[in-house]
Amino acid sequence: MIDLAYPRGSDNIGDELNAWLWPALLGDLMVERQVTLMGIGTLLNESFCRQLPLHQDIFVMGTGAGYGPPPQRDQRWKFYAVRGPRTAAALGLPGTCAVADAAYLLASLDWHDATSNQPAKEVILVPHHRSLSLLDWASVCRQADVSFLSPLLPAGQFMAGLVRARLVLTEAMHGAILADMARVPWRAFSFGKQFNRDKWLDWAEALEINLEPNEIRGFYDPLHAPHLAHSRAKHYWRRLKASISAHGLGKSKWKSITPPSRSVERDVSDLAATLRRLATSVGQLSDERILLNRTERLLNTVNALRHDLAGGGAACRAFWRCIYFF
Repeated sequence: MIDLAYPRGSDNIGDELNAWLWPALLGDLMVERQVTLMGIGTLLNESFCRQLPLHQDIFVMGTGAGYGPPPQRDQRWKFYAVRGPRTAAALGLPGTCAVADAAYLLASLDWHDATSNQPAKEVILVPHHRSLSLLDWASVCRQADVSFLSPLLPAGQFMAGLVRARLVLTEAMHGAILADMARVPWRAFSFGKQFNRDKWLDWAEALEINLEPNEIRGFYDPLHAPHLAHSRAKHYWRRLKASISAHGLGKSKWKSITPPSRSVERDVSDLAATLRRLATSVGQLSDERILLNRTERLLNTVNALRHDLAGGGAACRAFWRCIYFF
């Protein structure tokens, strides 16, 4: 049995792709022992990995490090590929293990539908899934004359929306990766404290992309985000802590605070104007030769993984189980 390990409850496209991708690539195998497969996601950290089953082999395929110190590893672990050179360095792996994010394996599947043949006209925007709780992004997109694409959509619906775009503005890394894989130009932007630059660089350096994210001042609408503070006083303290942190003072955890807006109408109008300007920019794409090379290398590691999972024997039907962790 193969256990897919990824965070539960996020519904984030980057995580949910695992349940779509791996059964398609490995679903014909008979795996007689229980193994844990780590694929798409920034999962190689101590907090996440300490929850993995103790008595199962752990196979890593295109996964990234981040969000904490790397996991303690033993003889159960086998690395076929990791997301990029920064992950390889953090784990003490050889550089040859840094191939690409496993989401590029989607290129080997038939994910197109009839809408793929329609002319690409839209500029779409994909916020980070944690940014969805800060603002009404659908309203922001209407003001900016761009189309909103939620990172919480099922993978098939997300891809159908993505391929209709002529340009993707994305705060979500897998919005950029999937656009790059589908050859839709993209532009990265950061908003608030959700943008993990090291994670993005890990992916970008593996594809030799010169990452040029557009930094946009982050804020939240207190009426849209009551979970962040339950009174005007608490909103004030969040703003004060964020301001103190911006001057290099205060507690280290204050660096992660996105402040409330002082004037939501003004800030949303400024944000929409910034996005309208960004929508007229030229998008980025990885070099096609490099993309093909990395995709081929990923497929070669999938073949090695298939051989190991099948014990070198004949291919039969696999049994799958998704396991989720906070």
